[in-house]
Amino acid sequence: MYGYAGKVIRVDLTKSNIAIEALKKELASQYIGGKGLGAKFLLIELEPGTDAFDPSNLLIFATGPVNGMVLPGAAKFCTIFKSPLTGIWGESQCGGYFAHQLKCAGYDMIIIRGRSKKPVYLTIEDEKIEIRDASHLWGEDAFETEGVIKKNHGEKFQVLSIGPAGENLVRYACITHDKGRQFGRCGAGAVMGSKKLKAIAVKGSGNIEMAKPEELDRFRRELNEKVKERLKSLMEYGTPAIMALTNTTGTLPTRYWTEGEFEGFEKICAETLKKRFVERSKACFACTVACGKISVVRKVPDILPLGSFATYVDSTVEGPEYETLFALGSLCGNDNLESIIKANEICDRLGIDTISAGNAVAFAMYCYEKGIITKEETEGIDLKFGNSEAIIATLRKIAYRNGFGNILAEGVKRAAEIIGKGSEKIAVHVKGLEPPGYDPRGLKGVALAYAVSCRGACHLRHMAYRPNLTGQKPFEKEAINRLSYQGQAEMVKELEDFHTIVDCMVLCKFVCLPTIGPILWDELTKLYTIITGKEIKKEDLIKIAQNINNIIRKFNSREGLNRKHDNLPQRFFNEGLKTGASAGEKIQKQEFKKMLNKYYKLRGLNTQDKQTIESI
Repeated sequence: MYGYAGKVIRVDLTKSNIAIEALKKELASQYIGGKGLGAKFLLIELEPGTDAFDPSNLLIFATGPVNGMVLPGAAKFCTIFKSPLTGIWGESQCGGYFAHQLKCAGYDMIIIRGRSKKPVYLTIEDEKIEIRDASHLWGEDAFETEGVIKKNHGEKFQVLSIGPAGENLVRYACITHDKGRQFGRCGAGAVMGSKKLKAIAVKGSGNIEMAKPEELDRFRRELNEKVKERLKSLMEYGTPAIMALTNTTGTLPTRYWTEGEFEGFEKICAETLKKRFVERSKACFACTVACGKISVVRKVPDILPLGSFATYVDSTVEGPEYETLFALGSLCGNDNLESIIKANEICDRLGIDTISAGNAVAFAMYCYEKGIITKEETEGIDLKFGNSEAIIATLRKIAYRNGFGNILAEGVKRAAEIIGKGSEKIAVHVKGLEPPGYDPRGLKGVALAYAVSCRGACHLRHMAYRPNLTGQKPFEKEAINRLSYQGQAEMVKELEDFHTIVDCMVLCKFVCLPTIGPILWDELTKLYTIITGKEIKKEDLIKIAQNINNIIRKFNSREGLNRKHDNLPQRFFNEGLKTGASAGEKIQKQEFKKMLNKYYKLRGLNTQDKQTIESI
């Protein structure tokens, strides 16, 4: 098969067994790869009601036909599992170099089940696959683990690893790659830790054949030119560039979802980050965008008290990304950029998703200031908004499940249930997943997209924040006012279908922006044909996307979800934003219900959330 290695690695850690099986051509045709293949395997092979930390939970790593190609945006790959944070469908994407090496080693997927009796790591070098003792690595952070494995096996190995947070089953623990890239959301690192799997290392020596190499060369040249023309701000500043838009529109979540504009914006914005701390750019495999930015804190500012923040010096991190700046910055009322960089480094090393972690800390700060939790309960940490030292201290406690951190390690939903005292009404999450940095009260399309997302509050399953924030036309269609409820359901449905195919191919979202491309529907169909040799139409891709979305919805349905879970936190309906250009905005319940009804009709769902499409 052009575009595919044609093989799947199966690992049973309970039995210490490794098996290789062929990837069936019909599966590749029906589900393309990545998210699609993962959805099919997870639905079929995982028993309903299985606990996420049960050994039988699957941890699937899946590439797509684009991986292995020398092409901007072709470095992403997927992990699929049942989430320990939400108890439903879990997925995440990661860039870097691992996917390319896995394909070159001759494999499209790794499917892991079981639990080892002792810590282990997996090495893959072409046909040589081994389960190795990782006792000496257990307890080390993700960066140190990667360094030791590369020292022992060779620098060309690409490594996925977990830190102490994954080992301690923090429910939003991440998997780290290349000292700065993560499978961030939904707790993949915790699933990996529950299996006593510390790391996976891969190196390949082969190549992936494509159907039309000369056409791919032309496609690459054209794509590179479009990237330079359309992604200038992303190339210069990385993801923090969008903070100016969220702050200007009053949709930058501030002080745990009470405000939409942060008075400390200029201290943590993209321009300040670049001017003060960014030292160089970093790219994923074969990508000319190079949106990663390496930030280093070289000295303590003179304005700080003597000895204060001394530990921030020499903090080095890939980032902070926009989501980290929001979660550990404005959401916590923190305008100290040095502390955000340090907090980012702690999260990356210890293996914590910065979005969920920032939400957890900000939730605790809100509860602290309301008197719901006390200084005695936080073990002396003064959890007031803006206290950057408290943020860092709490992150460490979360990773090691120490004291109050043990509660926050459960995620906001469970933490609120444990704390009680009305904190359940304060907690902001959708289906148990904490939201990213776009307040839906000022972005009505995002409101619907958060509610219906298969993994909970998510910005990447749809990218609705792009057309909502910019006012640009999605897929060159009519632009939609961000504060209007009209047309949002149609937009969200098409965005979901489009990005489902993007996640199956697997491509980076930044070369597939719904407002400016450079890759949109026509380019997707062309690229699929160039690589696989199979002619395909937009309508065919939409059908594939709809089927995959239905499979995922069916998986969630059997885990207990129905229409009532396609909802938003009550605070978004009852509380208006206090500051910014969206001040006073909240979600109108009747208008939201109309959007949801329209979306259900477009998806072929009835009001009881039963699938009406025969392919399911």
